[in-house]
Amino acid sequence: MIPALGQTVDCGNLGFEEGTTRGWVLTNGVVSDVGTQAVFGSENAGTFENGHRLMQPGEGNDPKITAEAIPVVPPGSNYAIRIGNVTRGTRYDRIRTSMLITPDNTLLQYKFAVILQNPNHEPYQQPGFSLRITDKSGSTIACSFYNVTASGSIDGFRNQGDLRYRNWTTGAVDLRDFIGQTITIEATAHGCTERGHFGYAYFDAQCLKAEITQGLFCPAYDQTVTLKAPDGFASYQWSNGATTATIQVPPSQGARYWVKVKPYSSLNASCEFQFDHVVSVPPAEAPTPHAAAICEGDAFRLGDSTYTRAGTYLTRVRRGAGRCDSLVRLTLSVRPLGRFSEKITICEGQSYRIGSAEYRSSGTYTTRFARTGKCDSLVTTELTVRPLNLAVSRDTLIRPGTRTLLQAGGPSGGPYRYTWSPESGLSCPTCPVTWAAPDSTTRYTVTVEDTELGCVRTASVVLTVGHCVFFAPDAFTPNGDGTNDQFFIQGTACVRQIRELIIYDRWGEVIYHRKNLPPSQPDSGWNGLYKEALAEAGVYAYRVAVEFVNGQVVQQRGTVTLLR
Repeated sequence: MIPALGQTVDCGNLGFEEGTTRGWVLTNGVVSDVGTQAVFGSENAGTFENGHRLMQPGEGNDPKITAEAIPVVPPGSNYAIRIGNVTRGTRYDRIRTSMLITPDNTLLQYKFAVILQNPNHEPYQQPGFSLRITDKSGSTIACSFYNVTASGSIDGFRNQGDLRYRNWTTGAVDLRDFIGQTITIEATAHGCTERGHFGYAYFDAQCLKAEITQGLFCPAYDQTVTLKAPDGFASYQWSNGATTATIQVPPSQGARYWVKVKPYSSLNASCEFQFDHVVSVPPAEAPTPHAAAICEGDAFRLGDSTYTRAGTYLTRVRRGAGRCDSLVRLTLSVRPLGRFSEKITICEGQSYRIGSAEYRSSGTYTTRFARTGKCDSLVTTELTVRPLNLAVSRDTLIRPGTRTLLQAGGPSGGPYRYTWSPESGLSCPTCPVTWAAPDSTTRYTVTVEDTELGCVRTASVVLTVGHCVFFAPDAFTPNGDGTNDQFFIQGTACVRQIRELIIYDRWGEVIYHRKNLPPSQPDSGWNGLYKEALAEAGVYAYRVAVEFVNGQVVQQRGTVTLLR
């Protein structure tokens, strides 16, 4: 006894997209053969063993077929149902539902994949799969019946060992003549009648509208209109001779096209029905005008395009799926930047700041200034850094009543002013070179000033006056320029020798140690090297023992600054 339907399905769950079997009746039973026909025994409600299983894409592919991938859910769907026993024969699974046909679901599209074991039995004893759709009177709707059983060769099937399989196949049934009626959908999968061989199938379905659909046509740039017939048919024949599901036609308002389609069918390959369509195209719209202005060096972006030069551009602006893109006629103007130039001279060691930038060396620099509501300004600065170097004679010893030449090695010519201090004992306190005859030990300081820029540099020299004295300078510059490159001890004629000279770094380590050196000899001093490498600039301590001609030895400690 076949259970009463008692349930109908709506399009929302025809393909089990709710993840349930709502609206479907699941039954099972025993299949046997009587005479030369397969007989489906008592139909029991519910599921037996491993039948009637909802499948999801995450479960991958069918495990029995390895020759090619058969997904357990067809591409584009979220669920499918597996019907049939996957381990043995003599069993059948069936799903059944009823559905009311409306103008919006006049095309039933179904998908199935089938795996049948071929036992080499008689055809009526073999595993099989069938699909049947009936009207309210129980009559099979034309071109809606599909039935197949395992055999050596099946149309549309492939072989893997003793398995016959068909990958996902799409079929469709035209239901336009049944609007307002309730139809019944029934799918059955079964094993062989001799108990040992299985047969099962995957099934999915959806509601469509029996019509040709027209793709989006945008008259501003499209040259053709796309017409698409429903998927799921064995063949297509268009009124223009095309044989594909989709065609491109000229955009002629009111043009009529039809397509004749043949569904898949195991009984009647001559099933055919026709869809008609009248082309409708919107009028072309003029491009939208748009004016814009940018500053020189900037860019204007419209849609996917970027413009940097003045001109008129026709630009396509995308509006997203399902909508025609816009055409914009852009008129772009470019405003120039403000430009200014300047020449600046600064002293060495000074810097010149303009905006957020600061420059310290000679060169030509371009600085950009933002101006609110206006284009930026570009300022080109030609910067000259005027050097102001100053060197002075080394510290020295002189006898009372004698004189020595003091020389300031600075810039010559130009707006420079020299001043020596103190002035006592000097022949020319305002000259870069002057004679000095101090009465006593004196430190002379020379200042050079750039009178245009106001830059100032100073240097000093110590003249030690005495009959029997020695002198250690407080700084030296071992840079190889031939002036003040060594640290050495100077002495008058009463100094016999420098018995010992020791120099220490800031951690107290001895970095220079010499004995029995002649006085007043630069080559007998420290040249600023330590272990054949340049010593760091800084302050170093020293200890010196000086021996006079009368045999007296005097020791002195002090510091010297090494300048780089």
